[in-house]
Amino acid sequence: MTPYTSIVDGSTRPLPSETLIHSKANRPTIGELLFPFWKSNESWRAVGLLFVVVSISLSSAYGFVSLNGIQGKLTDALIALNWEATKPLFIWSLLLGTLTLLLPIVSTYCVGYLGIRWRTWMTQMYLERWTRSAHFYALERDGAITNADQRIAEDISMFTERSLMLLTAVIDVVVNTVTYTLLLWTIAGSLNLYFFSYSFSLTGYMVYAAYLYCIGNILLSHWLGKTLIGLNMHRQTVEANFRYQGMQVREYAEQIAFYRGGEREKHHLLELFARIRANSMILLARTSKVMFGQNFYTNAFTLLPTLLALPLLLEGKITYGDMITIVGAYGMLSGALSFFPQAYISFTDWMALTNRLRDFQWAINKVESQESSLEYISDHHQALCCEQLTLFTPLGEKLVQLDSWIVERGQRWLITGRSGSGKSTLLRACAGLWPYGTGRLYLPDSRRSLFIPQKSYIPTGSLKEALCYPQSKDQFADEECRRVLTDCYLPHLSGSLSVHQRWNQTLSGGEQQRLALARALLQRPEYIFLDEATSAMDRETEFNIYTTLIAQLSNSTFISVAHHESLARFHSHTLDLN
Repeated sequence: MTPYTSIVDGSTRPLPSETLIHSKANRPTIGELLFPFWKSNESWRAVGLLFVVVSISLSSAYGFVSLNGIQGKLTDALIALNWEATKPLFIWSLLLGTLTLLLPIVSTYCVGYLGIRWRTWMTQMYLERWTRSAHFYALERDGAITNADQRIAEDISMFTERSLMLLTAVIDVVVNTVTYTLLLWTIAGSLNLYFFSYSFSLTGYMVYAAYLYCIGNILLSHWLGKTLIGLNMHRQTVEANFRYQGMQVREYAEQIAFYRGGEREKHHLLELFARIRANSMILLARTSKVMFGQNFYTNAFTLLPTLLALPLLLEGKITYGDMITIVGAYGMLSGALSFFPQAYISFTDWMALTNRLRDFQWAINKVESQESSLEYISDHHQALCCEQLTLFTPLGEKLVQLDSWIVERGQRWLITGRSGSGKSTLLRACAGLWPYGTGRLYLPDSRRSLFIPQKSYIPTGSLKEALCYPQSKDQFADEECRRVLTDCYLPHLSGSLSVHQRWNQTLSGGEQQRLALARALLQRPEYIFLDEATSAMDRETEFNIYTTLIAQLSNSTFISVAHHESLARFHSHTLDLN
């Protein structure tokens, strides 16, 4: 069995997919991340906006070329003191300058609007896949990926923004490179070179010089910054871990306060922040090296275009205004080509974001394509039953083995056993959430089932929303909600249905469990699975709650997990996993 290192805790363990579950999913390519939006029903609008951006880029390039030519003529006119020629050239220069300033503003708006639509589409797509069929639980259960919430909330936003930034920049670069290459090739002429008794003419020598200058800059940037992709990926991870731990302190503030754990949490947060600081220092040093190399290289060749054009001026082939035009065209071409070395740092950051989203999509793909040896069969008519069922831990250790277990409709089963015997795992299997096993399990329709764990999820919002979860609050009348709250010994909450609070922090453990059981009375499922659902209650309250549940839901099937025998009186059958 091939071991692997968990990305959550760093431990080494066998790979579950090689033992109990199998997945044939491959890591998505960059194209599979980039192109789906452009093939979706948003494509016509996206392509239209992109066409506007390209048109603006072409117009801007034409404007800059025209402006560069006018400035050369204006220089010659000023030197010759030709005031009649100066006036129209000055007006055209002003108009073209204004146009080249306004066009980028329109382009920026179009790109920003396109980015919002792209992010919206990707967010909806990832949320749909993440929440479908409890994929979010499978990812956390297997430790397949870290900080999925950050990848959706932040990484998608930065990915779309920077993808469009790079895309529009590349479009500008292509347009400008072609335009300025043709311009410089036309106006720079040729340079006569002499080597001993040989002489030859080099046409377009300024173009060759600009391209060689750019290639050298790219090679230098890559040599200095090739580790930036990994450093940027690690930065996203350590930042997310630090933020998550801070959220944990806020979420469990009362429990930590009871333990007097503030000092311990401070040290833990400082340890996590130390990783951020260490990564930031390395990233800063590497980025500074890249920037120093780029700036040194650029400054070393500042006078290159002037020196290359000077022989033509000295030979009388061009005027001073022509030299200004040539140097300007060289500057525009080298400026367009310099995008590649200058964007190297941005590109490494974009690649880090891209890889994080690719890994997230890969993890979801693996969950969707899992082939488990445990066969789940949704049967809307038959009873819940299993055949030759064996459940394992993710490491392959056997937890539960049942040759046959049949739960008829209306029966009430109590599952008992020592800690670690697999009681909760069996309930996870009954919910279709546990792939590590073999055998066959027939399950009722999930829409007719309700699972109540020891600590139920209580969403932030109004009390009625928390009570009706996962159904919509509009499906139940307020009077009905007040009745079930009273039946579950929560009459003091019946007047707070519209109050918005973080109820998971406001209510005690026992109150949270009673609220979860009130959901069962409200939603009236046919199958109710309770996993230590009354552990925070005193025996009298537990007795009264179960009595109410069975009286009001007499036709429902109950499957309860408990450590103690006091609930046996409410159940007609017992499954002892010892």
